[in-house]
Amino acid sequence: MDSHQTIDVIQRALTERKDLGEKSVTIDSLEGFLKALKHTGQLQSPEQYLQSEEHTHQWGVEMVRSGIEAGSQALKTCLLISGGSAAALLAFAGSAWSALKPEGIEALSKTMMYLGIAILLTGLATAFTYLSQYFFAERKSWHERAGDCCQWTACGLVLGAYGLVFTAYLQASDMLTMFNVVKYFPIP
Repeated sequence: MDSHQTIDVIQRALTERKDLGEKSVTIDSLEGFLKALKHTGQLQSPEQYLQSEEHTHQWGVEMVRSGIEAGSQALKTCLLISGGSAAALLAFAGSAWSALKPEGIEALSKTMMYLGIAILLTGLATAFTYLSQYFFAERKSWHERAGDCCQWTACGLVLGAYGLVFTAYLQASDMLTMFNVVKYFPIP
């Protein structure tokens, strides 16, 4: 708001008070009015207001973009860790299959099951991430709540996948103690 507009606002306020029958305005009430006028944000020019709104909009767009990128990277990382672990375990199991005791084979199957479920949870988290973005893009009143629910579900699924990968690693470490030890050189 430029100086002419500010004067117009003050003159309108004075005219309203005069129409109510008041003959004078106290300094305190004028200061209070100016303070309220300042806090309502009406002291910006239209160009300044548009610039401020554009900045706020661009900030929101960048925050959404960075949130989507961070979520995408988290999902890719989770899939890489769980899928890579499953592939490495399969490669290891192919060469060590015959040397494992029966309980070692059972531990190997449990480890593969944990990693498989982790991959499944990561895939589900990806689907829930898509749904949350869909709901956030819509403008109905219940869509924001649905987007929040989908977003938190996706976070929980990724955390569950990481928990299963950790459990699989613990199971695999126990499996390393379950080999049949064959001595090549008999020691008396």
